[in-house]
Amino acid sequence: MSETYTAVYERDGEAWIAEIAEEPRVHSRCPSLTEARESIRNALTRWLNTDLEQLRIVDDFRLPAQIRTAREAVKTTRTEDDRNQMMASMTDSKSAMSWAEDLGMSMRDPVTVQALMSLEGREVSIDKFCHTITMAEELARLTAVSDHVSPDGVRQEE
Repeated sequence: MSETYTAVYERDGEAWIAEIAEEPRVHSRCPSLTEARESIRNALTRWLNTDLEQLRIVDDFRLPAQIRTAREAVKTTRTEDDRNQMMASMTDSKSAMSWAEDLGMSMRDPVTVQALMSLEGREVSIDKFCHTITMAEELARLTAVSDHVSPDGVRQEE
């Protein structure tokens, strides 16, 4: 039995796919990230015939293909100095939003915009920026099921 297991999560359309890197036969497909985390842990405990408390599971969230492609394009087409200059220009929310728009990410979603606004005045790496966008999009998808947020941030029931 491995001491540490890695639960890898990846978005697949409207669902989340989770698998254990060290045990590829242990996998799960769920409609939400929360369910995927719980399901993959339960599946691993059944597979190993052990208690959850005896396992150390590290979560690894994979970025959506569009963001991975954009990140790799930036990493491969720019020098380290170019990337550092781009990161320096992204330390305020306006340039972060501008960068997101250049990648074709939707700025209609108030949760995504709020996540970008939270980057104001911070050092930003491509990985952290993409992770922020990914989590904001997931949060927006989950909250859109029951109600909407108006542009001024007030929650409105349908």
